[in-house]
Amino acid sequence: MSIKEHIMRKFIIAPLLFCLASAVSAQEGRGGGFVRLNVEAGTVKGAPYSADVINESTQTLSDGNRIVRRSTAHVYRDGEGRLRREEDRGTGSPVITITDPVAGSSWTLDTENHIARQSPALLRALNAARSDVEQKLFEVTTLLNGAPADFVTGRGVLPRSNEQSAEERLTPRTIEGLRVEGTRRTTTIAAGAIGNERAIVATSEEWTSPELKTLVLSEHSDPRSGTSTYKLVNVRRSEPAASLFQVPADYTVQVAGVGGRGGRNGGAPR
Repeated sequence: MSIKEHIMRKFIIAPLLFCLASAVSAQEGRGGGFVRLNVEAGTVKGAPYSADVINESTQTLSDGNRIVRRSTAHVYRDGEGRLRREEDRGTGSPVITITDPVAGSSWTLDTENHIARQSPALLRALNAARSDVEQKLFEVTTLLNGAPADFVTGRGVLPRSNEQSAEERLTPRTIEGLRVEGTRRTTTIAAGAIGNERAIVATSEEWTSPELKTLVLSEHSDPRSGTSTYKLVNVRRSEPAASLFQVPADYTVQVAGVGGRGGRNGGAPR
């Protein structure tokens, strides 16, 4: 890869990591953890759904103590591929984002101040990243316990030089009423590769719905960071209300990175 290509790739991926800022800041200073964000493979039309999202992680300390974290979110997708995500916070209002491939923009809603921050460049960056990073970027996985970030794609985790990975296809099953196809990946770090006395073996399973083209269940186990689970529950196949993908009428639209304000509903999806 040329220097120019490397710089461009970092520039494209940066907005994706920026989207994780709120989740990362919530975890920092509390012993690390495992944060997982599912990014769907491009715009999916004709497959509307809504669901709840549960992220759980458990880290066992050397004295037997455990650090357990659980976060919830809600996701909605309409027949045109518009997405709405509501990330629950421990206190205060949820973090709400709307991504509209029809309008070519995305919005972050500040429900306390009634401000919609518009990011037209973010949607383009997401689409570019999906084609640039192994063609289909399903997830961005960030380890917050000091380990560097891993990028998980439709072709598997991009391996580090000191790791050996094996992948196997699993027998299809049904989860939440959806037929899903699974992949199990086993990553091994040989003894002595990073100063470890014995081999370190980490496993992960990912179950994806071919019909919805989205991740339904992911389970990850690593002796260094513990276990984590990402799953969709309460999946509903009906078309979500159109209002979920619109900026409310009493919100002021601000264009991110410019600092200016649009008029009432300026640029809002309709």
